[in-house]
Amino acid sequence: MLKKFFLLILFAAFCAFAAAGGYYYHKKYETRKKEFTVWTIQLKPVATEIMEENISFFKQIHPGIKVNWVDIPIAEAQKRTLAAVLGGNPPDLINLNPDFSLILAQRGALEYFSEEEGKKFSKSALDILRYDGKIFALPFYATSSITLYNKALFNACGYYNVPRTYEELAAIAPDLKKCAKTYPFAINLNENDSLAKILNKYGVNTFESEDEIQKAIFVYKMFNELYKNNLISKDTLTITHREAAEKYMSNSTIFVVLGSNFLNMVKENAPETYSKSDISEQLKSKDGAYDVALMNFVIPKYARHKVLAHEFAHLLTDKESQLKLAKLTNVIPVNKEALNDEYFKICTGDLSTKARCTSIKQLENSGNRDFGGQNKKEINDAINKTAEKILLNPSITDEGLEKEVRALAKKIKELRA
Repeated sequence: MLKKFFLLILFAAFCAFAAAGGYYYHKKYETRKKEFTVWTIQLKPVATEIMEENISFFKQIHPGIKVNWVDIPIAEAQKRTLAAVLGGNPPDLINLNPDFSLILAQRGALEYFSEEEGKKFSKSALDILRYDGKIFALPFYATSSITLYNKALFNACGYYNVPRTYEELAAIAPDLKKCAKTYPFAINLNENDSLAKILNKYGVNTFESEDEIQKAIFVYKMFNELYKNNLISKDTLTITHREAAEKYMSNSTIFVVLGSNFLNMVKENAPETYSKSDISEQLKSKDGAYDVALMNFVIPKYARHKVLAHEFAHLLTDKESQLKLAKLTNVIPVNKEALNDEYFKICTGDLSTKARCTSIKQLENSGNRDFGGQNKKEINDAINKTAEKILLNPSITDEGLEKEVRALAKKIKELRA
């Protein structure tokens, strides 16, 4: 009897312990469950107010939710995202670029969005974010480079019609150099995928057809002639966008293609040059489309709060949020209602206003048809190394240049296979 009583007490104690443990486990799980995490890329400090307003509104709708907002430096975004996804503990919503997002989609690591969710966005932006016809990310904002030029120097050389294409600028470059005693054009060919984007503008997206190979030969030959004749600087293969902007600010070049976000830098650091400046549409090929850079939101496959992630992504991309972000940062909205706002129809005034209208026009005629997400880094490296082989060989012949481009086509075919 005593033994049975002892066993009964022991069993009751075990049940109480298990219940307590289960309770605390449940409380811990519930606490974790109520934490919603969103990662963005370098929105602080300029967009802090917008994010905090949206977080506050979101918490009013979901009073039991704790929102963790983590703003990540752009250099760490891919590494940290990959670590979180592979570790099975990703945030609920992540701000990334389309290239890396596509790689995650190809590996089955992302949720997809419905066509209904995509209706409010610019078609040209949304089309960039499709894989096998499905939407793997929602657009967040876009940027599109413009051509900034020293109008005073350009006009002083007797020119008034601004070149619209690379070849138009190349044709007058010798005369501009002789007249202005400075480089006609500053460009950074090897930073990231700059040259790949120029090739895309000329309809080179795969290197698989003879037509594309001939177009690529034309592009490489054009820049080789500019380089060989000292019409673009010798650091063309190494400078960054910022360094190209600094060349412009020091009057070391007449033309430069830059993101409109660089306008404030020029205005603050070189006000005299800024006062002599004007902008034009982005340089491209005669029949090519404009290049547009996009940022987007993705939801990882193993995110804990996917419904909330969908909701918060749409909150950040509604008309009001998009307008505020555009006014604060001079980026381009991707929400169709925001794009139709009166703010974007006033196109006269300072350079920033003109740049804004020019960028929106370019968004609607964008043509991001790059070489695909598979082995993209290796493809860009091959494109850049071919430029080095050609430009850094002063004795290269037309036949030698063609040989290098055909070798590149073969390499890219292997990488895309």
